[in-house]
Amino acid sequence: MEFMERLEGIPSLYRWLAIPVFVLLLAVLYWYFLYQPYSEEMAALQERITTKRQTVEKYQKIAAQLETFRTQVSELEARLHALLRELPESREIPGMIRQISDLGVRTGLQISLIKPMLEQRKEFYAEIPIQVRVKGQYHAVGRFFDDLAHLERVISVDGIQIEATSQETQCLATTFRFLDEAEANEVAASAKKAGKK
Repeated sequence: MEFMERLEGIPSLYRWLAIPVFVLLLAVLYWYFLYQPYSEEMAALQERITTKRQTVEKYQKIAAQLETFRTQVSELEARLHALLRELPESREIPGMIRQISDLGVRTGLQISLIKPMLEQRKEFYAEIPIQVRVKGQYHAVGRFFDDLAHLERVISVDGIQIEATSQETQCLATTFRFLDEAEANEVAASAKKAGKK
């Protein structure tokens, strides 16, 4: 009862002012101890959610294009196989030499030399130069080079030298082949050794 007597002893204006002050004090305590720590945690979690949503959207876009990528991969693989057919394997080089010789004979040339030279390995393919010397008329040589260009295999012809008096033509016909995995690794290892020196 003593509390009630003291309360009645306080003027009524102060009693009415104490109610909003008490409510304000409760609001400040609630803000400081309960709401603010959780609001910071909620903001951090909201930021993480936003980041995760962006990541999910990025992967969804990639997933939406998956069929396109698969189609592109299969098209590229088909092109690779088609291109691989144009490059001989090492066991097919004698056959290529025979083809070059047959082309020369069919175009009316005398073949005086067809000599494969040392293979020059690059990063993933090898160049196989073949020294060619033929004898015959200028137009027959032109048909020979045209027929070489139309072979199934890729052949590059350069270093052409024509002697008009003897009607002899020399050139370097270079064909290419892909290296198998072991050969490519060997080339990479030797390139690393050369780079360290």
